[in-house]
Amino acid sequence: MTTNLLLSEFRKFATLRFWWALGLAPLLAGVLSGLISVPVVAGLTGDASAHELASLVDSIGLLVTLPLVIVCSALFGALHAGTEYQHDTMTTTVLIARSRDAVAAAKLLVSAAFGFLSCLVIAIVGVSTVLLVGSDGVRFDGTLAAILFVAVVASTLWALIGAGLALLTTSSTASAVGIIAWLVLEPGVVGTILDGIHLEAAGRWLPGSVTVSAFRGIVQGDLGGDASEPTTSLSLVALALWATLSCGLGWWATRARDLT
Repeated sequence: MTTNLLLSEFRKFATLRFWWALGLAPLLAGVLSGLISVPVVAGLTGDASAHELASLVDSIGLLVTLPLVIVCSALFGALHAGTEYQHDTMTTTVLIARSRDAVAAAKLLVSAAFGFLSCLVIAIVGVSTVLLVGSDGVRFDGTLAAILFVAVVASTLWALIGAGLALLTTSSTASAVGIIAWLVLEPGVVGTILDGIHLEAAGRWLPGSVTVSAFRGIVQGDLGGDASEPTTSLSLVALALWATLSCGLGWWATRARDLT
């Protein structure tokens, strides 16, 4: 895989009509969550445990924003990886690159880079807003750092999941709609079905559930919680396996598919 192929994929990413919206929406949410946290934090400065409470408020603000960032990363991965099938340019790209493996790898890398960088930038903006505009009650502690780390990893992995699905289905629209539908239905409908057939334990390892558990595990580490729920580290490993499965299937489909 050459640098030219990666640059080509980046140019294709820049030509997406709605790529800026996928980054702008969570960016605005990051700023708003920070600004909303500021007056609450300011009201806690007189308390004895002001630092701890302020940090908690800031963490909650980020936890409201970061899921939106993760969803947008997944949608970007689907839209970016599948757009060439929509415009019937995949055959030309493979012929020029002379390697289906290189094309698939480039699409996955660019999708992962977007998921990583978008979440990193938006998290920095959200935290900086509180630190700069807020009061002395705010500080950057281990809990906040752990939340940001989990968010960046989850955003990167979900971008790969979206890209893998698009390569598998050859449809960016179907993949994007499928991701949204799955995230909406998984907690209720899918969870209820698994409970009904006595497989409720399996529901804890679904991609949406392990993403939530990764964040929840940070709080449970300090406050305790359901011992049967996956820890943060196990949740990230499980999410990485889902991303690997999605990318593997998409890569296999790209290699085996007739592009003529």
